[in-house]
Amino acid sequence: MIKEKKKRDRKLKKLNHTDKILQAAEVLFAEKGFYLTTLEEIARGAHLAKGTIYLHFKNKRDLFISVIEKKLDVLLEKIKNEIQKEDSPSNKIRKAIETQLKFLEQNRNFFKILQSLSGEYKREMEKELAERVIQKNARYLEMLRQLIWQAVRRKEIKPLNTRKLAVILVGMVHSLTINWISQKERGSLFEDHNLVWEIFWNGAKAD
Repeated sequence: MIKEKKKRDRKLKKLNHTDKILQAAEVLFAEKGFYLTTLEEIARGAHLAKGTIYLHFKNKRDLFISVIEKKLDVLLEKIKNEIQKEDSPSNKIRKAIETQLKFLEQNRNFFKILQSLSGEYKREMEKELAERVIQKNARYLEMLRQLIWQAVRRKEIKPLNTRKLAVILVGMVHSLTINWISQKERGSLFEDHNLVWEIFWNGAKAD
């Protein structure tokens, strides 16, 4: 019993440290970018020794990708949970847009980190990004494509190219978020979900 309790405590402490490191890294990577941020700064932000970071992450690159990966996991899970509450495919699509915009507004540092992924970063981290991040983005795009395909089958949406429609939808959300960030995050990004939906729905809905 005591041994099991110690094991649980160690696991909790490990998770606690991991979360602290990820949170500190997210703030600093968003503010300074990958190259200018040091592990020493992240350790100070997490109120931990630098060596503790190496107990949880292989290096700075692993930590950088882990920040993105963790947030994507949370976003995808939120979207899956929210769309289950809706009855029709078109309502599920609308709920996915709402959930994504709300998440991006609440996690603006995460989006800034995604935007900081320049060509140089991508080349350096190509393998890890492909395995841990790009596949998750592809899964979200496929999730939207499937919902659009279901809406087409139910004659809610015109029989258009479902993948291209999913790409257009993601592109609108992405562009609005970039504009919101560039405008010093004035107003509410989430409120734009009605605008995205109106443009998408009026162009794609079946006659």
